[in-house]
Amino acid sequence: MSKLGKILLYLAVVGALADIGAAFMSYQKFGTDKKTLTDATQARDTAKADLVVAKKAQTVAEQAEAAANTSLADAKTKLDDLNTKLATDEKTLTDTQTALTTAQAATKTAQDQLTALNTSLGGQSPDDLKTAVKKAQDDLANNQSEVKIMQDQLQATQSQIAELKKDINNSKTGTLPPGISGKVTFVNRAWNFVVLNVGLANGVVPNGELIIYRGRDFLGKVKVTSAESNSCVADILPDAKADIQAGDDVLN
Repeated sequence: MSKLGKILLYLAVVGALADIGAAFMSYQKFGTDKKTLTDATQARDTAKADLVVAKKAQTVAEQAEAAANTSLADAKTKLDDLNTKLATDEKTLTDTQTALTTAQAATKTAQDQLTALNTSLGGQSPDDLKTAVKKAQDDLANNQSEVKIMQDQLQATQSQIAELKKDINNSKTGTLPPGISGKVTFVNRAWNFVVLNVGLANGVVPNGELIIYRGRDFLGKVKVTSAESNSCVADILPDAKADIQAGDDVLN
């Protein structure tokens, strides 16, 4: 082989080696780009999942707020109705007391008349006196019966007013009757609220505070934001000393 041929062969070999090196570098870059694409895809999928969770949490919060507003409106309506009924019953009580006073005065008048008739027997015939006495006795009996009816009505009205006042006190937002006891059924740590298995049927009302504990350990307090018949949603207050879990006990 001539010297020129050797040079050309050497250049061809060098060029082939350079092409092989370039191909190897391209292959390595392809592998790196593929991994970057995979990581980006995974990051995108994770971001989508986080967005779904955030939207669900937002939906839960909006539903809880709507339920709280509905429960508050219902509580206010019930309180207004109770106050209206209380005012009506208080007027009935006043009217009953006035009627009772009138009936008692009439009874005294009948008794005085009967006494006067019994004192002045000498000036009338026996039949007239008997008729007058009988009439006075009948009037007295009728008035006494009316007084008894008025007294019964007065007592019933007073009892009804006492019950209404008790219902009004129990219906005020944030006032819970003693003895409420239940369980935590769900905990949302992202939004810091819990769901309990006690509700309006147990006396739970919005803004009422309940205690969460496990065994003998105090875990913290929660504040009711909305209540249904047999369940409620409550925010975990900042003084919570431990993680609250589903199954923990609740009382007031």
